[in-house]
Amino acid sequence: MNNPSSFHSFEQAMQGLSRRLSSRSLMRESVTLRLFQHVALRLNDVMDAPFKEYGLNATLWTSLVVIYASPDRCLRPSELSVFMNSSRTNSTRVARELQRHGFVHRMTDGSDRRQVLLQLTRKGTEFVERLLPTRRAYLKRVLEGFSAQEVSELERLLRKFLDQLD
Repeated sequence: MNNPSSFHSFEQAMQGLSRRLSSRSLMRESVTLRLFQHVALRLNDVMDAPFKEYGLNATLWTSLVVIYASPDRCLRPSELSVFMNSSRTNSTRVARELQRHGFVHRMTDGSDRRQVLLQLTRKGTEFVERLLPTRRAYLKRVLEGFSAQEVSELERLLRKFLDQLD
């Protein structure tokens, strides 16, 4: 490691443990998985940062974009939970928060009056359209230290890791 990072102290502790236990593989496994967790936590902070000024986070933003991309900019909360890989309870909380901001409104499904739909409002549509270019530029900056090939390889490895966890 060239420069000490926020992860350096954990790595040093694992090196000490590895020496005491005479197990290089323990260190490698522990460091790799903890590094992944560390990156994920830092990435959450980085992904949330641009939305704080709007009282949002990356989860709310992604939910807005998913609804925006849906036919008629309308989606059932249960469908949102599938797209967001979250519980229905969490999707309900997200829907309430988006409604509180005026980005969506709830309406009954014309084909099944028992079903609720989340419909993007004009305010929600304008917000997404205004922020999409800025968000895209921001994401490019987050990955600017990687070549296109490295980004592709990172995606491949992350998909492989996710498949193993599923």
